[in-house]
Amino acid sequence: MLDEKEQVSMEILEWINENIVWGIPVLILFAGSGIIFTIRTKGLQVLHFPTIIKRTLLTKQPEADGKKVSPFRTLTAALGATVGTGNIIAIGSAIAFGGAGAIFWMWISALLGMATSFAENYLGAKYRTVQSDGLTGGVPFAYIKKAFGGKKLGAFFAGMFAVCCIGASFGIGNMAQVNSASMALQNCLGVPLWVSGILCAAVIAAIAPGGIHRLSKVTSWVIPIAAGGYLLGCFAVIIMNIENVPSVFARIFTEAFSFKAVGGGTVGVVMLEAMKWGVKRGVFSNEAGLGSSVMINANSSADKHHTQGMWAMLSVFIDTIIICTMTALCILSSGADQKSSVGFDMALIAFQDGLGDFAGAFLSIATFIFAITTVTGWWIYGRSCFVYLFTKKWVGVYLAIFIVTAFVGAVIQATVVWDVSDLFNGLMAIPNLLAIILLRKEVKADI
Repeated sequence: MLDEKEQVSMEILEWINENIVWGIPVLILFAGSGIIFTIRTKGLQVLHFPTIIKRTLLTKQPEADGKKVSPFRTLTAALGATVGTGNIIAIGSAIAFGGAGAIFWMWISALLGMATSFAENYLGAKYRTVQSDGLTGGVPFAYIKKAFGGKKLGAFFAGMFAVCCIGASFGIGNMAQVNSASMALQNCLGVPLWVSGILCAAVIAAIAPGGIHRLSKVTSWVIPIAAGGYLLGCFAVIIMNIENVPSVFARIFTEAFSFKAVGGGTVGVVMLEAMKWGVKRGVFSNEAGLGSSVMINANSSADKHHTQGMWAMLSVFIDTIIICTMTALCILSSGADQKSSVGFDMALIAFQDGLGDFAGAFLSIATFIFAITTVTGWWIYGRSCFVYLFTKKWVGVYLAIFIVTAFVGAVIQATVVWDVSDLFNGLMAIPNLLAIILLRKEVKADI
């Protein structure tokens, strides 16, 4: 339980998140950037989606060398960083706080986010540099500096991004993931929180020092198997409740545009909450607009800027339009959202319909795997920012803190973790979104 001072601090943090960091201006910034780049790419993510598939999955990939990673491996590494507990637990949270309509706004956020992700990764490929150790550097700091011009202003916003990203690497990228995974293992399999913390820390310590090359080797086989298995489980649940699917879609669309007042509140609060939680949890899941995925995708051997942008688009589509939607359909078609207001519990209730007693083990293991790949992906992000601010000399200190934080995340109170994660998510997005909008004329889609 929190004491009185801690409770006040939490309430202040929640107010800042709701009214400033994730207030209307920031939502407009996310939507605006998506609209701008949807126009500049001629509706690539909607009107030319077959072209994205053709230029990525159906095209022979450039050979990777000792410094670069193949586009497919960078895709799985980027998915490893994004396909996390946000695809399971955060979807339930979005429904709990924003209603079924949050899913509609999550779709809109993802579609616009695909264009935003194209832009930031296009610029990332354009401004990347290769360091002496073979790691890719310079992004997104280089294009943020270029966008704002002037050494002081550009350095300020690049530094702001780096600081917030490091904070986010401990929040969304570490503690939030490990906390969710450890709670799932405890509730479903009886694994003590401290054991999960040690296990997570050990796996991270084994993968993280190998950087993008080791991470991409792991994710290139873990992500297809884990995501494929999870989607099969979702499909089983949906088939069990197939008669409810039409009404689920009807509910998603009607609640997305509901102006009905709730509990005596202001008319329109339902739609506003649905929009806010749909965008917030959509971004939590796919990271479009944060600038984080650039630090993995810039290591790709893709030979053209627009091609790397298309690979980034595909990552957002798989993460949110496919995986998050399947989770939402499971929860809503099974009526799990009427039986619980806790994200993981919603998913567990839904999966119990289709998988019975096996549901707990299935869901907790899936959550653990997704959490680990996300944490190791965010280690890449945090490392890049740490090196930018403090050089490579102290990166070992950051790794040690990162590993310890994973253990702490297993036993800390979840509310604190999620609120801090939302704070840094929003703050790191602001300089990145402003930068890519300022550089919008440099982004071109070769369709």
